[in-house]
Amino acid sequence: MRGSFRQYAVLAGLAVLGAVVHGGAAHAAVSLSRTGDAPFPERAFILTVPQHSELAPGQVRLTENGREVRQLEVTPVGAARRVKLGVVLAIDASSSMRGPAFDQAIQAARAFAAERNGRQPFALVTFGTSSRVVLPFTDDEGEIGAALSNPGTPRGGTSLYDAALRSVHLIRQAKLRGGFVVVLSDGTDHGSSATGNEVISAARAANVKIYSVGLQSGSFDASALKRLADGGGGEYTEAGSADQLQEIYRSLGAQLSNAHVLSYRSLVDPGRRVHVEAVVAGLGTATADYRSPLLRVDADGTGGRGTWDSPVVLTIAVLIIAGLFGYALLLVLRGPRQTTRERVAEFVDHGADEEMTLTGRLAEGAERSLARAGWWDDFATEVEIAGFQRSGGQVAVIALGIALTLAFLVASLTGVGLAGMACILLAPIVVWVFVRIRAQRERKLFGEQLGDHLAVVGGSLRVGHSLPAALAAALDDAPDPARREFARVVTDERLGRPIEDALEHVCVRMDSRDVEHVSLLARLQREAGADAAEMIDQVVATVRERQELRRTVRTLTAQGRLAQLILSILPPAALFLLTVTNPPYVEPLFHTSIGHVVLGIAAVLVVLGSLAIKRIVAIKV
Repeated sequence: MRGSFRQYAVLAGLAVLGAVVHGGAAHAAVSLSRTGDAPFPERAFILTVPQHSELAPGQVRLTENGREVRQLEVTPVGAARRVKLGVVLAIDASSSMRGPAFDQAIQAARAFAAERNGRQPFALVTFGTSSRVVLPFTDDEGEIGAALSNPGTPRGGTSLYDAALRSVHLIRQAKLRGGFVVVLSDGTDHGSSATGNEVISAARAANVKIYSVGLQSGSFDASALKRLADGGGGEYTEAGSADQLQEIYRSLGAQLSNAHVLSYRSLVDPGRRVHVEAVVAGLGTATADYRSPLLRVDADGTGGRGTWDSPVVLTIAVLIIAGLFGYALLLVLRGPRQTTRERVAEFVDHGADEEMTLTGRLAEGAERSLARAGWWDDFATEVEIAGFQRSGGQVAVIALGIALTLAFLVASLTGVGLAGMACILLAPIVVWVFVRIRAQRERKLFGEQLGDHLAVVGGSLRVGHSLPAALAAALDDAPDPARREFARVVTDERLGRPIEDALEHVCVRMDSRDVEHVSLLARLQREAGADAAEMIDQVVATVRERQELRRTVRTLTAQGRLAQLILSILPPAALFLLTVTNPPYVEPLFHTSIGHVVLGIAAVLVVLGSLAIKRIVAIKV
């Protein structure tokens, strides 16, 4: 009797030991599964390694049909948002689990959560007659602890397949590139509307691996759990008692948190069967298979297209290209037409004998098309004042060509069509700001040259020249932009325009109140015969005093302008630095709705603050 008892005890001990060993050793294998967000030829696979195994650089070797891949990237799960994989625990909360079994299952879930990567999204589902999402995806330890403290009360039947399917859908709805589902039950499926095949198909489509844990009981049947694990690409583990669940779940949590994403660019031809083999030095080998697509398709194989390749964007692009080509062809077929500018150029510019190029024709057509727009005259004037050697139409055509080229390059390199569209939409703003800055710089330089230029004009007036003749004589040694603007005055006067009107036009173009005094002087000399030389000296003195006052004001407001620059650059610079040095810290700003709102409010506040400081320090003299 004693011998039988000893023999029974030994056999029971070996059974328990075998279960524990199976719980740990079952997860010691290296496995490889495919993710679905890498459009061919980009490839990505999930590599799971034994718990607490850290991969050293060069430890992984990946081959496709025996040929080693190039530029393999091995990234731990959770290192960045683009490689995050969600994990869902689906725990049986049926009536048969009531009591210590359910309590031990929740304790095991706590052990699993403690072992997982802290940045790995975690969700909890319980199931009885129906499934319930106790905790949606989160990586907040406080929320996880609160959910595990109040998981509910076990009751009802065992809708195992429904719970597994809902867990897979949670991963898909969270828009993660893949993940893991761990299903725990002490029995087989009862009352599910979903089937095992539906769960397995959904898991494969969402790139989810299903692990199952069976808890032995009086009515235990492991067939459903084994079926999910085998079809879902995971593993099945069996616990002889509830006390073993904690060690099994701790082992699973460590293993799944040690998953890595392998990314590379495939060099196989389209339509080929590809055998992928990952060799991890010192740990083992894992394999996977796929067929390279004939055409570019989405991860779910539906043949959908990205934003840049969508029918709407392609239609717009085709219409734009066809319209530009047709317009260019029309200009060529119509032959050379002499515009007003070309006819005038025959009398004032003898070097303009070259035939207009296609770019010139496009620019001329753009100017004619936009001539009625209220903003076009201002833009063309700003381009002329800025000192560009091209007309406003030419600048617009060149800017459009650069924008289209840049949009194509950005969209091709990033694969994001909206980035290319953003380049096209931002191009007019960038061009306008650039032209405006150049024009303002020319106006400022004109104001600094005006005093010296008028002093030369005053000298010519003293030797007996009239005001138009004095202005013409002062052009010989004058620098631009003063020479260019006063040459316009002289030309207008010779064409019959009153000189005071020509000066007022320059006053408006260059935003210079000092030129207004010269215009008033010209009007007084013509109507009353005043002494122009003496009056021009007074104007020169006034101009120089105003210049001195401007310099003083600029010196006194230098601190405010520097504060504006620092306060405008510091927030985006700090955000960029944090994004580079500590990406997880700022990830919520870029990947959550609240973060987007905060970024928008911050951007508005920075712009408003910069404009407020600018208004304070912008003292017009």
